[in-house]
Amino acid sequence: MRIYGGMTAEERIASRRRRIIESATELFSSQGYANTSIRALLRHAGLQDRYFTESFSSLDDVMAAIVGDIWEEQLTRCAACITPERTPREQARAMIEVLVSTTTADPRRGRVKFVEALSAGPLTAGVRQQGLRRMSALVEQLLTGSRADREVNTVAMSMAIVGGVGQLLMNWVDGTLHVSSDELVEQGFLLFEAVAGWAPPEP
Repeated sequence: MRIYGGMTAEERIASRRRRIIESATELFSSQGYANTSIRALLRHAGLQDRYFTESFSSLDDVMAAIVGDIWEEQLTRCAACITPERTPREQARAMIEVLVSTTTADPRRGRVKFVEALSAGPLTAGVRQQGLRRMSALVEQLLTGSRADREVNTVAMSMAIVGGVGQLLMNWVDGTLHVSSDELVEQGFLLFEAVAGWAPPEP
């Protein structure tokens, strides 16, 4: 195995891929996906043109990788919130806290996921749809058995919750909604409660 600069060939490829993703996150969030070219991205990353195709096929492919990473982090942390030691309410609030914290901790990633990703192509759209379905499946676990009305479709309701909370986060990212992160959690949880049809907790 050939070592160059202290790294194997595979490690060098992985390093260049990380540099492209980091530069893309910065440029997509600051100047927009539509205004970013592959050449500008490589200049920002300090890489030659030939290194792009060793990891990616297009800008849409880069965006899909970033959005996929964000979804995986959120899904993993939200899944960890679902434990038998917590009530459905506590699990729901914990999941909302994860979604808010992962969005507000690095607003660049929040903007990429909720705003700029919508301008990308079919690869990103596929990753986004898969993420929404998987998150809805987690939410549905909290809704199953929580409503007595048999006409309520928990699949549809879980999608409504994920979509509604996502819209709140999008509005926070694009500056339409001016609230603190704590208020963002509270409003997201109130939306969850309303759609779930949970009765107010006993005092």
